[in-house]
Amino acid sequence: MNPIAVATLAAGGSALLFAAVLIVVRLLAYRTLVDPTQNEPTGFSLARYEPMARLLGEEDFLFLASQPGYRPEIGAKWRRERRRIFRLYLAELAYDFQRLHRDARAMVADSREESSELVGVLMRQQVTFWRGMLGIELRLWLDRAGIRKVDARRLVESIEAMRLDLARFHAPLPAES
Repeated sequence: MNPIAVATLAAGGSALLFAAVLIVVRLLAYRTLVDPTQNEPTGFSLARYEPMARLLGEEDFLFLASQPGYRPEIGAKWRRERRRIFRLYLAELAYDFQRLHRDARAMVADSREESSELVGVLMRQQVTFWRGMLGIELRLWLDRAGIRKVDARRLVESIEAMRLDLARFHAPLPAES
């Protein structure tokens, strides 16, 4: 085999492995945000995450690029800062998910009736959420390379659905006649 091809494959593989390790470390950092001993209220609002949809959009960047005095360094710094702010929102989103999930697990553990199907739902929700976070982190890395399509709406909506399910499960049952 050609030594240049081998070196290219090795370098590419090393870069992919390095990126994968960084993404896994970032996901683990998101998971350590919640102290399981905290008993704070579980407020969640979709409105709080609405800016995420616009944060990495092209409209603002195109406006910035059209301004007099614009230089590519300005755009690069602007995109870097936007990704940083987007990740702060992601950290808050992970925090909210973990609190809601913790409360849901406590409700299942405290429920009197058989709740094995709820345990399965909780497990699927957790896998779905963290798979979504992984996908967003991958797209954020691709954003650095110029491939710009990061959308967290489905992730936010999945947390809202879990919150609504929690509220429905926790709602008092109607009185029997």
